[in-house]
Amino acid sequence: MTLQLLFTSPTLSPQSVAFSANEHVYEPQDPAQYVYYIRSGEVRTFQVSDDGSDRLMETLGPGEWFNAAAFSSEMVCGTRAVCATPTVVVRVSADKLLAELTHNCVAAGILLKQFADRLVKARADAAHLVFDDCNTRLIRTLLQLSQTVAATPRADGVELRITHLQLAQAVGAARETVSLALTDLRKQNLLRTGRNKLYFDPQVLRDLQLVCKAPLVATTVN
Repeated sequence: MTLQLLFTSPTLSPQSVAFSANEHVYEPQDPAQYVYYIRSGEVRTFQVSDDGSDRLMETLGPGEWFNAAAFSSEMVCGTRAVCATPTVVVRVSADKLLAELTHNCVAAGILLKQFADRLVKARADAAHLVFDDCNTRLIRTLLQLSQTVAATPRADGVELRITHLQLAQAVGAARETVSLALTDLRKQNLLRTGRNKLYFDPQVLRDLQLVCKAPLVATTVN
């Protein structure tokens, strides 16, 4: 069974909900009752600090689900989910979904694998926040986002729909710092900027990333 069939199963009493661009699906303090499956559009999830600042966590598109907090013992969502474009989601009760998974091993296996993938990614992101400088994190984030629904393929690379503020939230740095780093990449002709858009070739950034990671080779002077 695919996730689409699972989330639209009549036994779960699924509800299809349409959101406009920039509309919030839920806030951090909303009850964690539902799990959401994206039919169309784009949803971005944010971690919100006590001072109200956001960190972009995930950029999700059709065929993906969100609000893992509903599966946990947490009473509230703990994050913010915002529709970046007009979006249609299927909402199902987490309790009903868990009951369905107890006798649907295939669907349970799919969700378990996705849980594991997200956990591994979250740990890697946390490590990069600690060990990598801003420029390295920026390139890594651009490469990650180039593989999401926020990016549109072009003959010369991709067009990424994101603001400098949202990119800074994803990188985990001040907006001014990220803007300076983008300016540096633009001066090197590695990236172009537009109104809330970035244009770049992911392969070029991957090559740059490899060069930055390459160890220095000691030379001996005879």
